[in-house]
Amino acid sequence: MTDPQTLDPKALRNAFGAFATGVTVVTTRQPDGTPRGFTANSFTSVSLDPPLLLVCLAKTAHSADTFANAPHFAVNILAEDQKAVSGLFASRAPDKFAQCAWTPGPADMPLIDGALASFTAARHQLVDAGDHLILIGRIEAFSASEGQPLGYFRGNYFSIGIEKDLAEAAAAAKGSRLGAVLACDGGVLLKAEGDQLRLPLAPQPTLDSLTAKLTALGLQPQIDFVYATFDDRSTGGHAVYYHGTVTGALPQGYRILPLADLAQAQITNPAEAAMLARYAQDYRNGSFSIYHGTETTGQTRQIGAL
Repeated sequence: MTDPQTLDPKALRNAFGAFATGVTVVTTRQPDGTPRGFTANSFTSVSLDPPLLLVCLAKTAHSADTFANAPHFAVNILAEDQKAVSGLFASRAPDKFAQCAWTPGPADMPLIDGALASFTAARHQLVDAGDHLILIGRIEAFSASEGQPLGYFRGNYFSIGIEKDLAEAAAAAKGSRLGAVLACDGGVLLKAEGDQLRLPLAPQPTLDSLTAKLTALGLQPQIDFVYATFDDRSTGGHAVYYHGTVTGALPQGYRILPLADLAQAQITNPAEAAMLARYAQDYRNGSFSIYHGTETTGQTRQIGAL
């Protein structure tokens, strides 16, 4: 365990950055009515009864005193296409609100147009916390809309909605492939090549190509998320496999292999064999994980429970 007195602030910041967060713009008004705002990814819900949330504000921020004394503030959760808004409110530009679309909301709080959700809160408690202030608010009004959030991880923005584009870009290199582990009738859909089996592959390394192929076979695929992505050193390319389900009459040349038989099956590709063994284990555990690495070694990260 590291001695708290010798903690390296930069290393500590990097460690904190290992946690992916959403991006918000926190807004309020000065006593004269001038709107103020800053970008924060230290927002969280606190309580449903009473309805409380909190944000953290650096004491060195120019608007620290304004927010510390304001009777109300608003939290705007940004959508995936609002990276520019995040950058604007992270800057010290004097005319931030003149450069973005916003609307006065409850308590006359500035609400950012296009945000996934907005919360208007009355000041509930202010906590002194080292070099930051923790501002706790009691929610008085809120709104929410459909969409994908803008995320922040290790100093960079990311969007859940562009996962498909990123996966396809990774699979675009020469020698790359894109396939899927598709659950079907208590097993997994596999293509039979004589006595050997392998997972369904797309004619071209795109999700649209894979979906079109399966549909042409009379199947109805439902793709959920990327299940594995790895460098394949045998081809010099990249492999991307999605997780999903499929329904429909079994096409000629395909088999449904029960989960109990996956570990002993004659799978043509060793990486796919290892992937299917992991799939069976994930299924038994009741949660799935994403694999990243090479065709032989890598890491898995759990993504959620069934």
